[in-house]
Amino acid sequence: MVIAQTNPPNLASDATKTSFTPDEYRAMEETAEERHEYCNGEIIAMPGGSEVHSAIACNLLIHLGFLLRDTDFRLYNSDLRVWIPEYNCGTYTDLMVVNGEPEFHGSRTDEILNPL
Repeated sequence: MVIAQTNPPNLASDATKTSFTPDEYRAMEETAEERHEYCNGEIIAMPGGSEVHSAIACNLLIHLGFLLRDTDFRLYNSDLRVWIPEYNCGTYTDLMVVNGEPEFHGSRTDEILNPL
């Protein structure tokens, strides 16, 4: 079942539903106020971060940005989702590195397939 972007699934009203399609997950995630991971039909709310976690992620991004300048490697923060087709899984990483151009999942511009 595919749900249009204007009518994403509501986890509260779908409490008895145990499995979601990737398209249902993506439709929900486009309008969700919090982020969720997707793993083979299950949608999992991501916990909030801490000040220490955020500082570490920022420091890593700055340091890697410095090390990778003038290379073909690109850094991305947690705004983009990584899709792992072999596990039917989507998740948000604190940061990711892509060698060259990012490969997006189909026509999506929010899911990367080729992080290192």
